[in-house]
Amino acid sequence: MTQHTASQKSSLSLNLRYMAMQIPYWMGFSILSSFASVFLLSRHLSDGQIGVVLAAGNLLAVLLQPLAASLADRSVRFTLSQFTAILALVMVLTAVLLAFLPAAASGAILYAFLYTVLMVLQPLTISLGTFYILRGQPLNFGLARGMGSLAFAAASALGGWLIDRTGADAVPFMVIACFSLFFFSLFGLPTGRKAVTAGPEDGACVSSEKPCSLPEFFRSYKRFILLLAGVSLLFTYHNILNTYLYQIMEPLGGTAGDVGVCLSIAAVCELPTMFLFAWLYKRFRCSSLMRTAALFFTLKSLVILLANHIWLINLAQCLQIFAFALHTAASVYYTNQVIPPKDQVKGQALMTTANTVGGVLGTFLGGQLLLVWGVSNMLLTGTLLSALGTVIVFLSAENRQTVKK
Repeated sequence: MTQHTASQKSSLSLNLRYMAMQIPYWMGFSILSSFASVFLLSRHLSDGQIGVVLAAGNLLAVLLQPLAASLADRSVRFTLSQFTAILALVMVLTAVLLAFLPAAASGAILYAFLYTVLMVLQPLTISLGTFYILRGQPLNFGLARGMGSLAFAAASALGGWLIDRTGADAVPFMVIACFSLFFFSLFGLPTGRKAVTAGPEDGACVSSEKPCSLPEFFRSYKRFILLLAGVSLLFTYHNILNTYLYQIMEPLGGTAGDVGVCLSIAAVCELPTMFLFAWLYKRFRCSSLMRTAALFFTLKSLVILLANHIWLINLAQCLQIFAFALHTAASVYYTNQVIPPKDQVKGQALMTTANTVGGVLGTFLGGQLLLVWGVSNMLLTGTLLSALGTVIVFLSAENRQTVKK
């Protein structure tokens, strides 16, 4: 076997193992986030109460994401993959409790906790990828994340179909299945010191410098922090849409099955961008890609605001190709470019935290607006916030890079 062939097989193996981790995570994410309203309504919670539950889960995640990333980075006892596996096991056990404790209060508390751990896991799944990338390993993050989007689409469609036929109580059982698979997939991604050997060129990106503290990070990377504020506003609308899509579509004759199909369309439209991102990355600045994604977040919100039929909402979901999909891949590489290696784990965690802050605002604000002013005003408010976020991203995205392509 030639060295080139061995290298190709090693690359294929790593990418398959990383995909095997992404797929069940995003299937579980799809079920837990997309059908939150459907499940919690079945437990007799109001729209306003649902907003409080999901906002509480997101708020806890905002506080815990940077801490969890720092703990995973500094832990001597557990590697990054082991730490992630522990949280996956917590997800499974909590979902078991949710399945067999039918009371509204216990359901609300457990769902909020599940949502928190789900969001805490997100930056860790990204860090698992950057662990290999920074050590010169040929991991195609966009391709793997694209497979996660495909899994999200499949889970959305299947989840909507199952809920229509068996009821909302199917949600915790689907979560159990997804995160059990996620737990076992992590054993194929070792992240100890001897897990990989750094490549001769890219391996130099691994820094032995001590990461700065959170206050120091905020002082050192002020423009990055401003960009995170814009991202949070973009994700405020994004989370309003995803969390309350059932309530948005119901007046137009939509069902849980229609919600599943609508979310599947968005997830499938993410695939071309995810799969081709390595090509885009070589030809366009990451700052330009971030600005383009921000613009399409707002264009999508405008189309949904004006939609008077389910097919128009489905059409708007096609803009996902240049909105969420482009942001998801570009934000990982953008953070790696503008944040030095010693602070990149924290940078990735804070980028995800910005998304989660949008989740706090979106789920809470959306629920209250829906309760008081109705669907139209909720969508109008979300669109205005998205437009403000777009302006901030345009002003704060920077072209400099600390790590060469």
